[in-house]
Amino acid sequence: MGNIHEMTHSEKDLLTVIGRVPHDSLKDLLNHTEYKRTSTIVRKLEEFKKQRILRGPIYDIDYGKLCRNALHRFFCIIETDQSTETVVSYFQVIEPFAWMFPVLPPYKNLLNMGFFSSDDAETKALLQLLKEGGIITDYVVRVSCHERIIENPNFFGDVNPLADTLFDFCNNSTLDMSPGHHDTNWSECDIAILPYLRTGYKGAKLVEILKAEKKLQKDWTYSQIKYSREKMIKNGLIRKKYVIYPFSYNQCAHFVLFLKLQNIKLTQKMVCSFAKGARMYKELILCENWGLIECVSHPLFLTDLVNKLDSIDEITEKEVYQLRSISEKYSFTSPPLLTYFDFENQTLEYPYHVYREKIKEKLERESF
Repeated sequence: MGNIHEMTHSEKDLLTVIGRVPHDSLKDLLNHTEYKRTSTIVRKLEEFKKQRILRGPIYDIDYGKLCRNALHRFFCIIETDQSTETVVSYFQVIEPFAWMFPVLPPYKNLLNMGFFSSDDAETKALLQLLKEGGIITDYVVRVSCHERIIENPNFFGDVNPLADTLFDFCNNSTLDMSPGHHDTNWSECDIAILPYLRTGYKGAKLVEILKAEKKLQKDWTYSQIKYSREKMIKNGLIRKKYVIYPFSYNQCAHFVLFLKLQNIKLTQKMVCSFAKGARMYKELILCENWGLIECVSHPLFLTDLVNKLDSIDEITEKEVYQLRSISEKYSFTSPPLLTYFDFENQTLEYPYHVYREKIKEKLERESF
């Protein structure tokens, strides 16, 4: 697949199907695709993984169902005069720091960062402390209490939708992005295996998760972790997904688009209808009165995107941040759950006072 467009009809069909119905068994996929043997499907999926088109299965988490207290996602655009390595060394003190990658423009050191937050005021205070300490020069924060929607490519769809087809305001375009509510008590085994499922550790195979936990001196049985996974699926905490890119990842453009319209309902409608049915990977999230679309697409689509958005009168504000370099992407594990999860009260709260003191000590030592 050296050519960005090179893919057979059968391959496109298989990828489109598993993106839409990730729960299908191999036998089900035989009924829904042109392939005749499960062994062929298994081989094709392995090829797609090697080509960096397919990742998973992973299990997406409904954080509203995880704990009794609110757990939010923080999306931050950080500006800094320091090196990326220096900034990362400070942010790693904050344990629920989840991801970071440098973004364009090249003449500024801009970083897209993400956190999980059990206390929004405390998280913002840590950012302000880093600004006062000279680690960052400015920051923009957008908080989400909504669930993200993953939309995989339609491999028969357009790779570069026109401006007048970019948003289709059909009646069913608004997806349910509201978070769930905690209604199930989670056990230590549930919480222990959750990060493995979220990241798709070694194909999210339970036997591999069991081996990893035994290395940590945990004595779960296979039946226990199987029960935990089934319990979390049944009660809506996790959902099986695949992450599928429209082409090999190194041939794609990866960017984050923030949109704001006249009101949040219109913003949500536009986010949910963005490039519907196109050949691109999307994650859709609401952040207060902004909509966030993380997108992996054909490079031509990003090249033309700003001009297309300028022609749409309903959009009042927009920001586009492109991943600067694939090799510079920093991705971290799930926020620490087991350490801070209070099983008696079913709450998850991070020790922000500890992070604050550690940052102050580090600033004093390094004297920026």
